Amino acid sequence: MKTFLKRLWEIYKPFRWSMLVIFGFIAAVQGLGLLSPYFQGRLIDYVISGKPLKQTFLILVAALVTYVAQSVLLGYWRDVYQIKYVDFAVARHASQKTIKKVLDLSIGQHINENSGVKQSVIVKGQESLTNLAYTLLYNVFPVVIEVTIMVGMLLYLSAILGLIVLAGVLLFGGSIIYTNLKLRGDLKKREDLFHEDSRVQGEMIQNVELVLVNAQEKRAIRECDESFGNVCELGQDLWLHYSRIASARNLIVGVTRFAVMTVGIYYVYQGDYTPGYLVIFWTWSGNALGRLGNIGDIHRRLMSLYASVKKYFQLLEIEPDVKVMSNPVKLERFVGKIEFRGVTLRYRSRPYLADDERLESIDICVEPALKDVSFTIEAGQTVAIVGESGAGKTTIIYTLLRAQDPDAGQIIVDGNDLRVLDLKNFRESLGLVEQHVPLFDNTLRYNLTFGLNGRGHLVDNAELDRISRMACIDRFFHRLEKGYDTIIGERGIRLSGGERQRVGIARALIKNPSILIFDEATSNLDADNEALIRKAIDEASKGRTTIIIAHRFSTIRKVDKVIVMDEGRVVGSGTHQQLKNSCAAYQRLMHHQAF
Repeated sequence: MKTFLKRLWEIYKPFRWSMLVIFGFIAAVQGLGLLSPYFQGRLIDYVISGKPLKQTFLILVAALVTYVAQSVLLGYWRDVYQIKYVDFAVARHASQKTIKKVLDLSIGQHINENSGVKQSVIVKGQESLTNLAYTLLYNVFPVVIEVTIMVGMLLYLSAILGLIVLAGVLLFGGSIIYTNLKLRGDLKKREDLFHEDSRVQGEMIQNVELVLVNAQEKRAIRECDESFGNVCELGQDLWLHYSRIASARNLIVGVTRFAVMTVGIYYVYQGDYTPGYLVIFWTWSGNALGRLGNIGDIHRRLMSLYASVKKYFQLLEIEPDVKVMSNPVKLERFVGKIEFRGVTLRYRSRPYLADDERLESIDICVEPALKDVSFTIEAGQTVAIVGESGAGKTTIIYTLLRAQDPDAGQIIVDGNDLRVLDLKNFRESLGLVEQHVPLFDNTLRYNLTFGLNGRGHLVDNAELDRISRMACIDRFFHRLEKGYDTIIGERGIRLSGGERQRVGIARALIKNPSILIFDEATSNLDADNEALIRKAIDEASKGRTTIIIAHRFSTIRKVDKVIVMDEGRVVGSGTHQQLKNSCAAYQRLMHHQAF
């Protein structure tokens, strides 16, 4: 709880003065609320005792002024101030912290955490943070202020009545603490089930084409229903148990109010107080205890918000495993010489958001994906990395991108250890074309210029045309009704596989990178598209270090060097002609492809 409150304070700290002003409004409203019962009691006494009508009328005017000040002026300005300075500001601040934190994590950490769960935690957590602020300001604080003031006033007017109400308040508060401790574990379990349900439904929606093509609609409906059913069943059991506790707790309110009325009536018959004061006692104690009765629903809401916000804070507490030095080396221009020196890497699995106990756990795969890998790529060379599936080809790129630091060995770029380089500066010098090119549901221009650090608007159409010719985009450009401003759809759905690859190549080239990487860029293409992409690769490789991960030998015959991988090790290095006569693993690959 201490860590949770510390995190909560960090989020709300920039708004502390705005919240203090709202707190002042609330205190003023609640304080004025005390006057209405007082005026009612005094009016009863004035009428019974036959006071002059003028005095009675003055009490009525005072009651009206109090009502207007409380309900209209203070209430209106409190709402306006909160909307203007707190509600949306807190949501925006949380959103900024979230995206900054997400981008601080390494590529490997994102790969190892389910994106649906992560998105669910973020969306629900940010929404809950705003709702928590609203609940605290508008529900919890007013109750605390009102109960405190009313108990204090009752103690001032009558010690016995004040102590009765105070005892009821303490018993009620104790029951809330008991409920919180009792249900905390179930609430956490429910939150985990909710995020698991988000994962299941998210994957079904993401893979809806697969579901429909395989006629698995009934199965998808059943699995989604079963997943959400688990959330509903636990929630039903949880809140039924809570309702039983709340019902028993509400007895405290009823018994306390009955005691106040009994003692108050006794005082009136004894002549210690007038009937008007009995009304004041009854109304104040009723308001205080009645507001406590609402605490049940407020507490239930707070427990749900607490579980969601705690899971969100859990995400914010994850430490990035790839750390940049405080004063990293920042090069003006990379030449592109790359050396792997005895690199060993094991993939790590981190189920960060599963539960608290596993938050800090890091499961390291026993079998290394790379085993003592050493090779050198000279600046300006075009090098192919080949091997069977699972040989470690893509892992080399994964490590070069610094998605995860190796367990042993060094990666040297232009004479500098990769770990001392400014990571942003290094990645700006890279151009990566993946097998499945990630694209935004936006314009072609937006996708082409995405890697330019927000400077895409400075690129004119002439430059885009030049890059498009290099990447062979000009072959399909005439079909785009708005040219570069054509929306290409989610994941580039309006483009074919080969066209998406060409957009990926153009996006990499427009950065003018020193190092260009093609990761299986032609593996899923037909012969015509492969020829186009191969032509684009040949054009793009001129004057820069180029690494090609490929299965097809047609893509790599003209490269300067081929590195052969097998079970995470380098088993051969040389030209195509050298390897086909001397490397058994390379000969085996050639045989498989020929067959």
